[in-house]
Amino acid sequence: MDIFFVNSNIFNNTEIEWIIQNFGNDYKSLKRLKEYALGRFVVKSIAENFYKKNNSDIAIKNKKPYFIDNNLHFSISHSNDIILAAFDSENIGADIEFMKKRNFEKIFDYYKLNPAKKDAETFYRFWTEYEAEIKLQEPPQSKLSVRILPDYMLSIASNHSFDIKRMLKIYELKRPTASTSPNELINLKLVNASKENENTVVIQEINTASLDFFEPLNLKTE
Repeated sequence: MDIFFVNSNIFNNTEIEWIIQNFGNDYKSLKRLKEYALGRFVVKSIAENFYKKNNSDIAIKNKKPYFIDNNLHFSISHSNDIILAAFDSENIGADIEFMKKRNFEKIFDYYKLNPAKKDAETFYRFWTEYEAEIKLQEPPQSKLSVRILPDYMLSIASNHSFDIKRMLKIYELKRPTASTSPNELINLKLVNASKENENTVVIQEINTASLDFFEPLNLKTE
């Protein structure tokens, strides 16, 4: 299972326009159009360049996008400026949310929930798990929630039972800092935050991949 995310602010206006022209839809909202196009761009680029899939055409079934002619599963999520795509050999659901300040006491009362802590982390773990399960569209057999970036909550839901903590790999896509920057993708390290709670994990290190990895971004402007 692999997770890729990118901050949309790293793209310049020329690149955004090119991505929208090639991967956009008929959304009237520029924000929704940009999110949609960037999500499709990330998914199709990774499928072709990382997984070496020859056909990355996408269709929609029951409101869930899927590849028409290959067995790679994916799920797209976006929040604030982050675009995220999750990939697996089996059905997967992923959701990421920016953890902004809200009246969490009131929110939990509205949902008639009474957790031990009514704070941001508890709420966004609950909310992203809920959204990830909706995107999965079937009862999850494995789930994981983890805080990243550090103000985002990410949840993953899978339809098969396995240790997500050991199998999950997360990559952040960034521009190269130098022309000699290697185009290597390195696994994310997940560590237990507490020996008392084996289900709690924190990000110890996020490794990055150069955007040179994406051939479609090698744009030439006159």
